[in-house]
Order: sequence, then structure tokens, then C-alpha cells
Amino acid sequence: MRRAAEPVLQSWLTYAFLWALSRAYLGWEMAHRVSYIVGDVVYYYQQLDAGAGDVGRILVEYPTPVVWAMEALRQVTGRDRATFVFGFMVLMVVLDATMTRLLWVHGGSRRVAAVVAWIVFVTFIGPLAYYRFDLAPALVAGAAALYVHKKPATAGGLVAIGASLKLWPALLVLPLLGRGPERSRSGVAFAVVGAGLALGSLVSAGWARTVSPLTWQSDRGLQIESVPATWLMWLRTFDPSAPVHVAMSRYNAYEITGQGVAASIQASTVAGMAGVAVIAWLGWRVVRLPNRSAGTVAAVMLAVILVMIVTNKTLSPQYVIWLGGPICALIAAADADGDEIWGAPLLFTAAGWLVAIGTEQVYPTLYGELVTGRGTPWATSVLVLRNVGLVVLTVASVWYAAVSTSAVAATAVAGAGKVESVTMEPVEPGTDA
Repeated sequence: MRRAAEPVLQSWLTYAFLWALSRAYLGWEMAHRVSYIVGDVVYYYQQLDAGAGDVGRILVEYPTPVVWAMEALRQVTGRDRATFVFGFMVLMVVLDATMTRLLWVHGGSRRVAAVVAWIVFVTFIGPLAYYRFDLAPALVAGAAALYVHKKPATAGGLVAIGASLKLWPALLVLPLLGRGPERSRSGVAFAVVGAGLALGSLVSAGWARTVSPLTWQSDRGLQIESVPATWLMWLRTFDPSAPVHVAMSRYNAYEITGQGVAASIQASTVAGMAGVAVIAWLGWRVVRLPNRSAGTVAAVMLAVILVMIVTNKTLSPQYVIWLGGPICALIAAADADGDEIWGAPLLFTAAGWLVAIGTEQVYPTLYGELVTGRGTPWATSVLVLRNVGLVVLTVASVWYAAVSTSAVAATAVAGAGKVESVTMEPVEPGTDA
């Protein structure tokens, strides 16, 4: 029976069907349960319409290349709002399918596990994945880790493109850097593509618009879903006398006001500085390695993303999507890195799934209960548990990244014959990316 089932379990058609079935379910869920999550995409459309082509006035909270991409989409879909929303969704579905395909092509003997991990992760996040553009940074991180040896220049260029969409992915270049021709190609590609996009932004929109995403983020208040806000959200629900209030701010997010907010923001600032130090430390550890595997790159990328998420005073539910790329790349890289590291990627995958489930429950399922009145005990408890899970996952990812960048790990990679100059692997016929 097992031998008879093996061809089916190893066929790409099986997982293409599983992907299509799960995405059909997300379409049903969108249409029948959470159709209101299109609000951000409608906002993008309205900004384009109100800006009348003036890049300096459109979506100032995002880097300028985001405006270029949105304007290009509007040119394709026309001026009809419903068509624009549908076109945006189709574009995200294409990115989702692309990531699935990359994991299948570059996952080696672990490709089935990598693809299933991605399919389940996006399913647990829910339809929100298709109505925000955070699948793009997730794809960038995952693809860069997969391409680190096979296409190092592509890896560096992808990270630069990710930075042009969300800024923070610029930090993902750290594990790509170091001595050697491969790393040089990654660094040069990142610099060239990044400089080109920055120059284009400066020429088309000016200095003020180029840096506006930074000032926008720094001026924001304490978002209710953020980790630094967790204790205040708990007090708001379980201590009726607590002077804590939630309301929609001018930054299009629900934020907390009242006693303790200033202290939380200050703590977030300190945590952010400590987080940057941790990221720099991990970057230094991987840069100095003479040999590093794709799994090490994915581990460091995952740690960077999580540190950025948990220390920030803002945390929108779609940020969790960023985790999917490097987590699944960890599984795909396990084929080249050896069976001995299989346990950690599996644990990170399970943890990522749990965080994704919790995030989908926070938004959109329980969001109405979370922001109304003092919040319900159940909705607040789910938020707290999700945030605790994020913190635990962050600590674990930093520890794992530190272990992966140790001298012992580098020696193991070199001893297995997996140095950078010989990491090209034969690709099966018909599986070219």
C-alpha cells in the first residue's frame, strides 16, 4: 500500500491540487465570513485616486516603489475600484503560487514538507494574506535564502526589492554578506538595485517623500496588537478601573491612550535598540563564517524578522506573514544541511502555524470584540497568548541562529563538503525554476 501511494505523494500534481483546494477555501471564507478585510486595498485605491498622480501625496507611509506598483496595477485594471481590488488579490495569489513553486524546485528531498508547511501556514493566516502586500516580503526572504548559493546576485537583488517595499527587509542582507565571490555578488546586487530604487524615488518624489515612511512610523502611537501593548490590553479588559482606552488613530490603526502608554513606548524604544544590537551581532557572526549554509541564512533571517516584530510599538496582523518565507526555507535547506537539523525546522514550522492561527483569530475573527468597549476576556486572552507565543518564538529563533552561526556549525558544513563553491546541486529534469 505504501509503495503504491508513493508516486502520488511525490507528485507535484498532488500538492498543486492541495494548494488549489486550500486557496478555494480561503476564497469561500473571504466571500462568506470576512469580506470587510478588503479595507486596506480600497484605501490604496482611494489614495491613488485622491493623489491624482502626485507621488509626493500618495501612500506616504510606504516607500515610493509601492506607489509605482499600485499605479501600475491601476493602469492594468482601469479606474474601477472593484476591478482594482480583484487585480490586487490575483497578484497576491500569483506570489503565493510562486513561493510554493520555489519550495518545490529547491527543496530537494524535503520539498514535500516545505511545500506543505507553506500551504498550511498561508491557510492558517487566512484570506488576509491576499488583501495586504506582505506576501511580497515573505517571498523575498524565502527566495533569497533558497538562492543564496545558486543565484547569489538574485538573492541580493531580491532583498533590495523587499527593502523598497517595507524598509525593514534591508536588514536581511546581513547573512548574505562576507568574504568570497558569492557574497560579493549578493552585496553588489543589493547595493546596485537598492541605490537604483532609492535614486528613482528621490528623482520622482523628492527627499521629503523618500523619507516619509520613516517619519510616519516614528510618529505613530502604541498599536493594540503590539507586544509592548500586551499588558495594557490585559489591564483594559480585566481591570475596569484602568485608565486605558482604545480608538482609531489618524494612522489608520487602533492605538492605546492613557496611563502607562508612554512607559510602554519608551520600553519599546529601548527594546528596539537592543534588538538592533542583537541583529548586528547575528550579522557579524554569519559574515565572519568562512562557510555558511542556506539553512543558516534562513535561520538568521527568521531571527531578524521576529526581533523586528516583537520590539516594535506597531504590529499589524499581516506582519506575521513575513515569517512564512524563512521558516519554509529552513525546511527546504534541511536537504543540503543534513538530517541532524531536521528537528529544529519542524519545531519552527509548528510554532509558526500556531502563531498564524492566533493571528487569524485576533484579526479578523475576534477583532470586533477586541476593539469594542473594554474588549472581551476571550479576545484579549487570545491576543495575549499570540504575543507570548511570538516572544517565545523570537527567543528560540535567536538562540538557533546563534547556534547555526557558531564555528562548530561552520566546521560541520565545511567537513560535509558543502562549501559555497560547491553548493550547486543537480536539478531534476523538468524542474527548472
